Amino acid sequence: MADSIGDIPLRLFEEAARQLNKVVPPEATAHFLNAQRELVLGLTALIETHNQAAATPSGTRRSPATPARPRRPRRVPVD
Repeated sequence: MADSIGDIPLRLFEEAARQLNKVVPPEATAHFLNAQRELVLGLTALIETHNQAAATPSGTRRSPATPARPRRPRRVPVD
């Protein structure tokens, strides 16, 4: 119980690397672990963003400014 929660994903990655080395070439293993790390970082960012959005009271949200009208293209003189 002395392990912190942060050590669990690290141990899972290490165990996955050990098991993958038995079957898959090292280049593919490195690629897989990098993809796995990016997935975890993306999920972490998503969760943090969601938690920050939930922490702000809904009454303090600003309404968007008046929607900008699409700009009309300028006329180009043709010779």
